[in-house]
Amino acid sequence: MENYESKFADLYKSNNRSDIQETRRKQLLKEQKLNRSLFQDESRNLQEIVFSKTDNKHETHKSKYKPRTFKKKYQIDAKLQLSEWLREKPENINDWFLVPCPKGQRCMVIACNGYTEMYTKSGRLIDTFQSLLPGNVGSKNDVTILDCVYVDDKSTFYILDALTFGNQDLINCEAQFRFFWLTSKFVENSYDEISESNPYAFECIRFYDFENTTSVSIGFQQFPLWEDNSPELDGFLFYHKEASYTFGTTPLVGWLFAFMVPEVLDFSVSPEYMTQKPENYSGYFKYIIDFDEAMAKKKYKHRRSGKMDSEDETSRDQFEDIDCDDNDASLNALLEAEKNLELEEDDIADDA
Repeated sequence: MENYESKFADLYKSNNRSDIQETRRKQLLKEQKLNRSLFQDESRNLQEIVFSKTDNKHETHKSKYKPRTFKKKYQIDAKLQLSEWLREKPENINDWFLVPCPKGQRCMVIACNGYTEMYTKSGRLIDTFQSLLPGNVGSKNDVTILDCVYVDDKSTFYILDALTFGNQDLINCEAQFRFFWLTSKFVENSYDEISESNPYAFECIRFYDFENTTSVSIGFQQFPLWEDNSPELDGFLFYHKEASYTFGTTPLVGWLFAFMVPEVLDFSVSPEYMTQKPENYSGYFKYIIDFDEAMAKKKYKHRRSGKMDSEDETSRDQFEDIDCDDNDASLNALLEAEKNLELEEDDIADDA
């Protein structure tokens, strides 16, 4: 008798977002390599635009209607890099990094001209503060743009990736360079220490190289990954070492919940993660289909209602911002207001 998973294989592969990932990865890597010099010119423009726009911040802040989104402020659409489901084991797993992702609020952080801004995944400004990041301090020509997960009860930004850091453009650098660059900078500085001039900590997330099977196995087996299980693990991200930073969804960054890892990659994970497997779980083929369908329905419902129920919240970054804990009432209120504004804008766009 055909097993349960195989019944859903054809449906899974026929999904318009589930074409063969390996083919798409190879094509995208080829395009990135061929157009590397062009992309470098574009990314330098991004850094220059951010600096030039923030250079006139005093004039901008006098305006009654100051821009509240990244796109409106800088007139560019620089989106965060989003993952796809890792739907199959890559042909050469040694070409990848493993990055544990904590539960928190996905955001973009920009430091330039003496202050630091926090933007949601959708690009809405929700906070301005001081930090020790290059751009907030140091050379007046520095710009730092980080891809982060903010964990509210730790007052900490956990850094997934970087677009620029100080005077170094990183968008078009390979992931392996970006990760090692960030690691070296955080060894040299104290960005992770909270102080009056640095009210929020910034921490690099440890990454694991699949060339070192022992190290990766330890990463999968370790529980908790952060002290006292705070923050909690949301899931695992997988970065292709040769990939440039991509605005939007890319097959060169994959995502799996921890309990899915043994099926897809044939690596064991901590027994603690296997207890998180949903009831009636019937394999990752069906789980992905059901999850995507459920999230699409919830997103539609949120758009129409303008409300967000706690049981509808999700950490899957393809559909909603990752949730923020409730300990900081002021910041949480900002995040909630921001979500409602986005929903209203979605409705206006739908009706237009």
